[in-house]
Amino acid sequence: MSYRVVFMIEAERDMGDIEAYLSQFYASTVRKFFVQLEKQVKTLETMPFMYPAYREDPFFRKMTVNDYMLFYSVDEKRQIVIIHRIFHSSRDINKQIMIDRSER
Repeated sequence: MSYRVVFMIEAERDMGDIEAYLSQFYASTVRKFFVQLEKQVKTLETMPFMYPAYREDPFFRKMTVNDYMLFYSVDEKRQIVIIHRIFHSSRDINKQIMIDRSER
């Protein structure tokens, strides 16, 4: 069974912010991060439940990619994995997820 993976506009913005931040260091840092992100997101096409549910809100599942946390949900009926946000693990993730939760 194959799922389609889609990125919400907020997650796309997060990726732009990550790229801008990481580009301050080495060009290879940006490339390495996005190669790793793509590799891990690809696993969601066939194994969307391999990553744990987010304890504070089980609607979301979370995946760690280097120093970042990727939050996604699975629509089993439509066979879609929805990437909602990507945060640096040092951020107040619970606060941000509460904001996103209120917008659902």
